[in-house]
Amino acid sequence: MIDCRLSCARRARRDSRAVLFVALCSAVACGYGRPETEDAYRSTVQVSDSAGVTNISLGRVEDLSVPDLETRLVFSTRELGVELFYAGGALLLDDGSLALANTGASEVLLFSRDGSLATRVGGQGEGPGEFSAITTLIGTPEGFVAYDARLARLTEFSANGEFIDSWPLSAQSSIVDLRPLAIAADGSMLAILGEQRFFMPEGTKRDTTPLLSFADPGTEPDTLALLPATEWSYGAIPGGGATRREPGFGRDIVASGFRDRAMLGDTDLLELSVHTAEGNQTRRIRGTGGGWPVTADEIETSRAARLARLGSDAPDWYAQMIENAPFRETHPAFHSAVLGPDELVWIGLATRPAEETRDWLVIGPDGQPRGRLNLPAEASVLAVDADRFVVLQRDALDEEEVRLYRY
Repeated sequence: MIDCRLSCARRARRDSRAVLFVALCSAVACGYGRPETEDAYRSTVQVSDSAGVTNISLGRVEDLSVPDLETRLVFSTRELGVELFYAGGALLLDDGSLALANTGASEVLLFSRDGSLATRVGGQGEGPGEFSAITTLIGTPEGFVAYDARLARLTEFSANGEFIDSWPLSAQSSIVDLRPLAIAADGSMLAILGEQRFFMPEGTKRDTTPLLSFADPGTEPDTLALLPATEWSYGAIPGGGATRREPGFGRDIVASGFRDRAMLGDTDLLELSVHTAEGNQTRRIRGTGGGWPVTADEIETSRAARLARLGSDAPDWYAQMIENAPFRETHPAFHSAVLGPDELVWIGLATRPAEETRDWLVIGPDGQPRGRLNLPAEASVLAVDADRFVVLQRDALDEEEVRLYRY
């Protein structure tokens, strides 16, 4: 069980705070160290160690010669007849089982390694082991911790779903859109804020989000850095008010956690950094990708897809806003990234709007590419480990399906 009251958490946080802040300032606030030319990257993957930090230089990721990895479907929730209502996160546990947050139903679904639904954990409520809104799952040696955003509470369960303990955040730091990323054995935690933002005047703005360090959940967090977050386009609503949408080909934060590790990045440039929950940087991955100019045809394709999703009942003013929505002039450097055990990293590469699939590059714990997988472009990779991965897909009716694969 995680001891969230140990005084050593405060000491660990103080000792590492300056190290993490300097690393993030160099990697984020100062532009992620963009090289002056692409020649700064070598044509082959280079892995080196500097002061305990593993540095990985990928070069241009689209040009890497890596094998295609074979996949095998283990099970899908649709085939099992399990209905999902807003799948909020997933964890691949050490015993081969899968924990899946069925957020809309206030429960965690536990699937056994053979694909059967073993149990449902939680339920609507505020009692021990109950939930109001599960937004995050984080693995622990004993099982997993679920974060309830509305109750601002962390709850720990064993791998088979037995309630172990729960503890709230301090009253002053109970933030609805907090997103925990990593929890150490001593209870120290790294987190960012999620999607709750204030509307701005009309135009496009790149939001920031604080990286928060909790010595333990009962104390106020320290802000270690301000990271570039979601890019939004704001527009006025007739009669007053404002609305927001992500601009076409906009940029976003990349934030993924696995137990006591957190990975941070920004889709504007392909650079990812891995940190411990106490704040020490352990890995840095750099490369180039995407960045192609956005064509007029791509803008029209993207705009048509957005209008189609509105349906025929959408207000005229809203359709007009979509018609006039701004678009970035270049594609992002990459799509997203997911952290796995032993600092295994999956990187979702950039795609063009007409492409139906997306390549995912798998970087092993040794820093070398293990291979490449091709998945549906709109699929979200929820969790990965050494030989399994979990994918979330939505159909035309917005019905969710989660699939577990081996690779």
